[in-house]
Amino acid sequence: MNKVFRWLLNIGVVALVTLLVSVAWLQLVPAADFGNVTAQGQTAPAGKTLQMVAIGDSLTYGTGDEANQGGYVGQTVQQLQDDADYHVNSVNFGHPGDTAGQILTRVKKQANIEKNVKKANFITITAGGNDLMHVLMQNGMNLATKDVTKGEDTFAHNMASLVDLLRTWNPQVPIYILGVYNPFYVYFSQVTQMQTIMHGFNDRTKAMVKRLPNVYYVDVDSVLTKGDGTVAKSGKINSSRSLQEQIAANDTTNPYLSTSDHFHPNHIGYGRMTDQLMKVLMKTKNQWAVK
Repeated sequence: MNKVFRWLLNIGVVALVTLLVSVAWLQLVPAADFGNVTAQGQTAPAGKTLQMVAIGDSLTYGTGDEANQGGYVGQTVQQLQDDADYHVNSVNFGHPGDTAGQILTRVKKQANIEKNVKKANFITITAGGNDLMHVLMQNGMNLATKDVTKGEDTFAHNMASLVDLLRTWNPQVPIYILGVYNPFYVYFSQVTQMQTIMHGFNDRTKAMVKRLPNVYYVDVDSVLTKGDGTVAKSGKINSSRSLQEQIAANDTTNPYLSTSDHFHPNHIGYGRMTDQLMKVLMKTKNQWAVK
């Protein structure tokens, strides 16, 4: 991260923000490797057992969870076992760096995913963060409406195709799609472009789930983006200072994001994601509960 910040020193405000969201993202998440993705599972004893399949990007993988407890997937398993009296078998098909299109390609290629989806009681998906960053990398912060719309259209198309594919393997399984959030808000609250684009991506997901049976949206923006409500005093980029200096000088950070990258949730942040997912899970318990 220090190298990234030094590269950005003395660059104009617009270019500075663009490089922040693009270079940092590429530094923090590796490129997708369709041939080398492993599933992380938690095995439960026989009995009243649920099968949870998690598909997605670094948020499904659990990047940033300093407790090494599997991010929201691991915490969801624990809550279902502690609070709902279930044994839970989970399999994690998360891979850092994947866009929705790359997730779709990987799901098509990995026979093990199909095998697990067919016996799943419910499926969770995280996608969109990398798609959003790609829009910024390709177009900069001075985005025309057509650039944003094109990025949203591509994301929405790939997500719909992904859900359709999962449906061919398991026609009735409930699918829970977690939204995206803005990891920069606490530092740069006055940089409104990120908020606008993030809301656009989430709106596309919300519109999709309204059209599809047994598909549900899980809001994480409201519990992660603004942290505890305290934001940096300036809220904007100062082009005369390096980003490293600006962040170091801030008297606040987002308490729900990892201090190692300021992008991914930390263990507490994943806990807030888990709480949001559990609310929707419990409201739709009749869709997945084992009798």
